[in-house]
Amino acid sequence: MHDLAADIWTPKEVGEELVQAVKWAVRSTGRIGPAGFRSGMPSLAMIANDRDFEGWPPISDLEAQPMRLSIPPKRVSQFERVLWWQAKYLPDEPGSARVLKVWVRSKLTRKMTFEKACELVGWSRATAYRGRDRALGTIAMGLTADGIAFGSH
Repeated sequence: MHDLAADIWTPKEVGEELVQAVKWAVRSTGRIGPAGFRSGMPSLAMIANDRDFEGWPPISDLEAQPMRLSIPPKRVSQFERVLWWQAKYLPDEPGSARVLKVWVRSKLTRKMTFEKACELVGWSRATAYRGRDRALGTIAMGLTADGIAFGSH
């Protein structure tokens, strides 16, 4: 395989960056909408005997929650710029932009493949993949033409 220069983007790299940026945006924003009912009282702390009484599994059996890694500010700035790529490079291609949006969303949704999403929307699978490839290719060509190197975007 040929190695490309750092200032040449491929559609695959564009797609990976878009998925990572949207994943970051979803994780960092949290739930949107009105807050549910909350009490001013502190959460109930259960001791081991209470857990046994309530039928909860022992603490040693509970699965540890993965730690969230902090993202450096430079990478956050990159994600913010990546989220604007569609608006910057696809203003005259609303069809491809819509297909790209559905593709990214299907990548982030469990139990939803792009094929299923296309079926739900009523798109031909082949036409949808061509639209996705056209959108990713247009963004890649725009980034390359603007002289934006991978890693400094």
